[in-house]
Amino acid sequence: MSTRYHRLARETPAYAWWKLPVAGLLAGVIWIGAGIVLILVALVVFAAESGTDKFDAWTEAAGDLDLHNLDFFALDMLSLVIMIPALLLAVLITGPRPIGYLSSVAGRLRTGWLARMTLISFVVFIVTIGGSVAIGELTDPADVSAPHVSTRAIVAIGLVLLLTPFQAAAEEYVFRGYVLQLVGSWTRFAIIPVIVSVPLFVAGHTYELWGLVDVGIFGLTAAVLTIRTGGLEAGIAAHTANNVVLFVLDALGMISATDDSDAGPTDLIPTIISSVALLVLVEWAARRHDLQRTRPPIPPPPPPQAPMWPPPPYAYWWPQVQPQWHPPQQSWPAPAPPPAPVPPPAPALHPATPDYPGELPPSWTPGSR
Repeated sequence: MSTRYHRLARETPAYAWWKLPVAGLLAGVIWIGAGIVLILVALVVFAAESGTDKFDAWTEAAGDLDLHNLDFFALDMLSLVIMIPALLLAVLITGPRPIGYLSSVAGRLRTGWLARMTLISFVVFIVTIGGSVAIGELTDPADVSAPHVSTRAIVAIGLVLLLTPFQAAAEEYVFRGYVLQLVGSWTRFAIIPVIVSVPLFVAGHTYELWGLVDVGIFGLTAAVLTIRTGGLEAGIAAHTANNVVLFVLDALGMISATDDSDAGPTDLIPTIISSVALLVLVEWAARRHDLQRTRPPIPPPPPPQAPMWPPPPYAYWWPQVQPQWHPPQQSWPAPAPPPAPVPPPAPALHPATPDYPGELPPSWTPGSR
């Protein structure tokens, strides 16, 4: 029986219940360690520029992803990007392996499928978000500013294009990769890991009510796409396209990608439309290109032929008796007795010969022959 994405870690011969929980703890430790290194580097750079005041300002605004301070934005994005090597290294150490199954049912990140999903996602989000901004310009011009192109805006857009794909991939690997397979190892029903992953994804964002609802709708859509396509490619592409479009509009001064203080229920309409469009278009593309959505069953590994090293504990006291080889004993049948001699056939007799030697026929007379 083939295996769906959320069951990849469970339905493998090398599965153990403790591997993914320990991998999560180890990934957290590695991520914190890498974050401390990043903080120390930022402290040195900021101290060399203007003392510790700028470092204090960054720590107070950490996680805002505000493009008004490009160095703050770059550091915040890098703090998320390092989740990718932290998680992959933790899974590589603890298992399950190969770690490529964290990307898709094919055991790798399917680059061709990722490119198709990126194209579809950018079309969807440019139309929905761009259309929302255009409608806002027509209905309430005070809420939408005209685009302002400057050197700083170009640098900001360059940073967005460089860092956003990795930031989006990091969140997908954590919330749609690790969480789905962790919860999926406890249950066969795909709906349960999908539902569990959504509030965890929402908890990673510091928005107001309607902003959190918007994030929850996107998280639900990305989780469904991951289950339906058997990999993270669609979620990574959608996450990247959504963030890039928002950040580019923010860099041009048209909207604020992270300020949702004035958000309301109507601001959910572009997200709902884009989610429905993605679900329909991705399903159509998956059927058109005959996408692999499940993994074939993995046969159990053959038993080891070489001695185990280090040897198991019982090897030190269990007697190792080597069987001695003996030539096979074969019983031969007794020789058959020689065949009895066959007497030669008797010669043919004359018709006048008496029936028994020595008897004379009654018609016999002396002198007759």
